[in-house]
Amino acid sequence: MKCESCHQREASVICVQIVEDEKKILNLCGVCMGKFQEQVPPPADKKNNPPADPLLRCAQCGMSLGEFQKIGRLGCGACYAAFGAPLEKLLKRIHGAAQHRGKGLVEVQEPPRSAEELAQLRQQLEAAVAAEEYEEAAQLRDRIALLQGGAHRPAGR
Repeated sequence: MKCESCHQREASVICVQIVEDEKKILNLCGVCMGKFQEQVPPPADKKNNPPADPLLRCAQCGMSLGEFQKIGRLGCGACYAAFGAPLEKLLKRIHGAAQHRGKGLVEVQEPPRSAEELAQLRQQLEAAVAAEEYEEAAQLRDRIALLQGGAHRPAGR
């Protein structure tokens, strides 16, 4: 297929151009594609702001915006101010907000009881039953059930 621009060389590149929601497909040769790229301005973001300058540097640590984009980690706390606008857009895209809001309420759970504590309560239960101290035995039984995660309810309560 011949290049749609010069009509002389063989087309080697398919160029898709979208202008105002209209898609245009061009079959170009390498030479015409190079010329085409020189004519087309670099894409701006959705708010029509110019692309961020990758040579922008942090005054404190010297890290450039390009280096941050490459490694994904900031050099110091001052980088947040130095790379303000591009970093804010990135945080909003990743986290949904530029400000930290925390994880919300966290349910506090009882730490798991040790097997040693349960064994000790079972021994106390056996001793209470042997001594015919049934009220104490019932309380120990209920405590063991609670520690094991059971839903046993004490009788009469």
